[in-house]
Amino acid sequence: MRSSFDEPYLLIPGPTPVAPSIAAAATRPMISHRGREMRDLVGDLLGRLRALLATDSEVYTLGTSATGAMEAAVRNAAPGPFLHLVGGAFGGRWSDIREACGLEGDRLEVPWGRAFDPDAVRDALGRRRYAAVTLVHSETSTGVLNPLEEIGAVVGEFEETLLLVDTVTSMTAVPLELDAWGVDLCLAGVQKAWALPPGLTICAVSAAALERSRRAPAKGYHLDWSLHHSALEEGQTLTTPPLSLMFQLQAQLDRIEAEGLAARYSRHRDLQARVAAWAEDRFELFAEEGHRSPTLTPLRMEGYAVDSILEGMRDRGWILGAGCGRSRDQLIRIGHMGEMRPEILDAALRDLDGVLEGARERR
Repeated sequence: MRSSFDEPYLLIPGPTPVAPSIAAAATRPMISHRGREMRDLVGDLLGRLRALLATDSEVYTLGTSATGAMEAAVRNAAPGPFLHLVGGAFGGRWSDIREACGLEGDRLEVPWGRAFDPDAVRDALGRRRYAAVTLVHSETSTGVLNPLEEIGAVVGEFEETLLLVDTVTSMTAVPLELDAWGVDLCLAGVQKAWALPPGLTICAVSAAALERSRRAPAKGYHLDWSLHHSALEEGQTLTTPPLSLMFQLQAQLDRIEAEGLAARYSRHRDLQARVAAWAEDRFELFAEEGHRSPTLTPLRMEGYAVDSILEGMRDRGWILGAGCGRSRDQLIRIGHMGEMRPEILDAALRDLDGVLEGARERR
């Protein structure tokens, strides 16, 4: 039995399906990116994004991947060593980017599937003075939701240390209160919980981070936050922006506001709970209890060949994700974010039961 969708349905941790009305927003006619219409668009997005993120920070819409925004964060937060909180592939990416930029830093690591203890972060910060701490809020490779609020409070105890946070698979699915939690840089590509096509990254930059940027060496041009700040003051973007994606972002904000943030957060928690309940007598959840992301669930596939299960689901019209990095052949990752609805997820889990039963029969 195949899913009822015309094309295979994405249940990977991104990109996620785009609603037809949002896809249609990309067909709006182009506008002058230096005219009044652009100032209106930038002003509308800035105000609404600030409200969503509970921040007075500047919010840039950058025509780059989230990795590009991570590199911008590292270059603008220099000089000085970085402390990278690494508990998965994307926590490690912060460290890889910093090394590629020729900058100094250390890694504080936890086993994959575990969350960071704020006290351990405090201990590490007490041993050396750091320019910035990097963190992945919802670690896409492990399904762990790290305690951002508590870690933010710890970093706030150390003057001059910025907190740079990847919220790629948490923004719009999990409450974010950037100012109250002491977040200096928050970034997210829009192809995950935002449920938009790839190519745009939302980046909130605090006043402290912007001041650091003004003193940072070797930022380049396109990655320079101070230049983006100057453009935003004029209601503009630094360079020609991806207008169609900005139109889609504006339309998706309408959709999110119509659903309501509280309802959206609750829906994502319910989706995670459905997968956890289904898995209870079947598989072990990879992320530790109490720190599981509401946007994706990795499952340990003990006794099954991951590729065989993924192929069986593809045959039924569903695309699931394998593990990431070192966990490639140990896990399947079920994405349940963005436009995901309970009835769609339930149908996929029923088909997964069928694939697993067929796999058992062949053993």
